[in-house]
Amino acid sequence: MILKYKIKAFLSLGLIVSLPVFLQAQVKPEEQKPKATQQPTEEESKTSVTEEIEVVREYKPILADAVKIRRNPDLNSNKAFNPRVRYNLLDKRLELNSEIRTLEAQQLKPLKDEDLKNNYAKAGLGNLGTTLGSLHLGTGRDQALQAGFNFDHWSMSGKLNQQKMSEQDLGVYGRSIGEQIVLDGKINYNRRTNYFYGLDPAASFTNPDPVKQRFNFIEGKGELYNRVDAYDENKLAYAAQLYGYLFNNIFEGKENTIIVSGGLSKNISKFQIGANANLDFTTTRDRAYGSLNNHILKLNPFVKIDGEQFEVVAGINYVNEFGGDNQRMNLFPAASIDFTLIKNYLSVFGVLGGDVHKTRLKDLSYTNPFLNENINIRNQIEKFSIEGGVKGTLSANIGYKASVHYKTIGDFSYFVNDSTRLQAFQVEYITENSNILGLTGELNVQFSKAFRLDGKLELNQYNLKNELNAWYYPGIRLSSTASFNITEKLKIDADVYLQGETKAKLYTTSSVDPNDFQVRTIKAFADLGAGASYQINKKFGAFLRVNNLLGTAYERYLFYPNYGFNILGGVSYGF
Repeated sequence: MILKYKIKAFLSLGLIVSLPVFLQAQVKPEEQKPKATQQPTEEESKTSVTEEIEVVREYKPILADAVKIRRNPDLNSNKAFNPRVRYNLLDKRLELNSEIRTLEAQQLKPLKDEDLKNNYAKAGLGNLGTTLGSLHLGTGRDQALQAGFNFDHWSMSGKLNQQKMSEQDLGVYGRSIGEQIVLDGKINYNRRTNYFYGLDPAASFTNPDPVKQRFNFIEGKGELYNRVDAYDENKLAYAAQLYGYLFNNIFEGKENTIIVSGGLSKNISKFQIGANANLDFTTTRDRAYGSLNNHILKLNPFVKIDGEQFEVVAGINYVNEFGGDNQRMNLFPAASIDFTLIKNYLSVFGVLGGDVHKTRLKDLSYTNPFLNENINIRNQIEKFSIEGGVKGTLSANIGYKASVHYKTIGDFSYFVNDSTRLQAFQVEYITENSNILGLTGELNVQFSKAFRLDGKLELNQYNLKNELNAWYYPGIRLSSTASFNITEKLKIDADVYLQGETKAKLYTTSSVDPNDFQVRTIKAFADLGAGASYQINKKFGAFLRVNNLLGTAYERYLFYPNYGFNILGGVSYGF
């Protein structure tokens, strides 16, 4: 019992002693307040227990302790530092704002090719029994090959007895375009009919049953030439052509021709040296003579000089007529000059030359369709020819040309009424030299796509030996055409042809003296025409044409009045 009491006493005493120490350990160092140092009293010394306790915990340095950690840098380190640098250069033009910036063209989108119509047909009717038909067929757009077919018909009738005419034209053509060579060819047939409906108002002859005339003409042409660069100063150009035709009329007149021609030229810097050649074989037959050979050889060597403001051509023209009774050799100058005074506005030009112009039965029939049989064939020789003038533009839309020419011609030809058939014409010649002084003026105006005007004026004065007049040659001719696009679908056009007074030589039927003739005057006239076309849609269109609006029955050849006022209308179709 006493032992248990002692144990309890010791445990109580230990707990009392350790409690202040435990409470003191729970106070943070910064929260502990220093106590004043004092000596314990004697009583406290006897009753208190003194004991030292060490508490260990994690070290947490504070700012004041950081100064204790110090490391000085190593100043003796010499290690080199080589950084790797990569450059990205931009190719950019320096913009100078002090200058005017040039405009850069923006690339346009490629345009779609226009849908072209390769084939075309046309038909129309008129008030004078006029019929019109046309058909054209083509292969379409091709850079290397082009071919086509064409057919045209036209006929009309006047008020006089057998005042009729008709014409048909039929042909095929083709062209092959290679990298170096171009081949071109065509075959064409033309047929024309008319009647000798001539009638004298003074009743000097009667013509109750006019004779019919018919012309048949077939031709063929083949051509070869090389493609050259226009800017090549050393280009070599050459061309060759073969042409032939067969012609006949209802009076057993026949004519056939074969022509071989070619040219060669070489550029050497500003010089061009070349030559042209033409060999023409023509044979004409008629009732009065069996066969007439009329052959011509032409050679034309030349030298051309191109300068900055001038162009000069110097050469000769050698012409040899052979094969018939009239054999001649002639040598003519062939020279020209073109000098620019004001670029694009004013140039002066001059031409000096001479030539032999072959008289063909075919060409005479187109000039005067009322030819008689047994036509005399002689070539016209242009012994001397000189021309000079000016040309240029008044503005970007107005072009002009004016020239004066003087010619001396041997065997000058003209038409004359036949002494036995006054309604038919013969061809006669002036063997002596004939001189012609002329003035020609041309004007072209195109303000826009909506308006265009073209005009040409010709004035000629004839000085003929042993002849009173230049028969059927007018002193003045004026031709002009104008076109207006009112809208994209509606277009109108107008034309005028004016011819001055002419003289006709009329033999009396009872005389055999060639100097016994009458002089008839053919009055001046003007033929005014107008037309319009309207495109209904992409395929169909309509047209209207009026000729001889003044309604005058003028004459180009004696006893042959014109058809008078006539109107023609129709439709067209593209496919």
